[in-house]
Amino acid sequence: MGSKIEKWYKLEKKDIKSSCLVLGEAFHNDPAWVHVIPDENERREKLPIIFEYVVRYSLSYGEVYAPTKNLEGIAAWVPHTTVEKNLWRLFRSGAIWAAIKMGNELGRKIESLFDQIDKDRRNHMGERPYFYLQVIGVAPKFQGQGFGRKLLKPMFSRVDIERIPIYLETETEDNAKMYSKYGFQTLKEWDTSGNGFHFWEMLREPKKA
Repeated sequence: MGSKIEKWYKLEKKDIKSSCLVLGEAFHNDPAWVHVIPDENERREKLPIIFEYVVRYSLSYGEVYAPTKNLEGIAAWVPHTTVEKNLWRLFRSGAIWAAIKMGNELGRKIESLFDQIDKDRRNHMGERPYFYLQVIGVAPKFQGQGFGRKLLKPMFSRVDIERIPIYLETETEDNAKMYSKYGFQTLKEWDTSGNGFHFWEMLREPKKA
C-alpha cells in the first residue's frame, strides 16, 4: 500500500484492543449502528468486537493509523486490491475470530445492511485503483479538536502524489458536508428502506499538481 505516513502513528497488533474501544465509543450513537444494535448496553459491548473485525483485517491488508500513540482517533485504509474479504484473508488476518464472536444473528444484520453499499462500491469503481477508507472515528473526548482532519490530510497528500482516488461511505449529513469540503463528490445518496438514515457514497479524486 505504499510507504508509511510519517505524520501518523501506525498501529500495531498490541493496539488492537484499545483502538477498538475508541471506535466503539466513537460510533456508539451512529445511526447505522443504533439501527443494527438498538439496545444501548448491547451496543457498548458489541461494537468493539465489530471494529476488531475491521481493524484486524486492515492491519493485515492495509494500514491503520492514529494521530499519536494516545489513539485519539483511528483511520483504517485498505487498497482496492484487498478490499474484498474472502475466507482466506479473514483467517489470515484473524478477523474471522471477531466475526465468530459477533454471533450469527448480528452478523446477518450487518451483512444485510452493508450488502448494498458493497455492491455499489464495486459498480462505482470497477477496475480502478483506489484507497478505501474502511472506518474513521475520533474518541468522544477528543471530538471537535481537529483530530479527524489530522487523520485525513496526510492521506490526501499521499494520494495526490500517487494519483489515486479515495472512496468512502458515511451515514450522517454532517459528515457528508465535511467530506464535501475536502473535495469528495457524492456518487449516490440513498435511504435505507425506512430505517431513518441515509448512506452517502463518496469519492475524492486526486488533485492535479
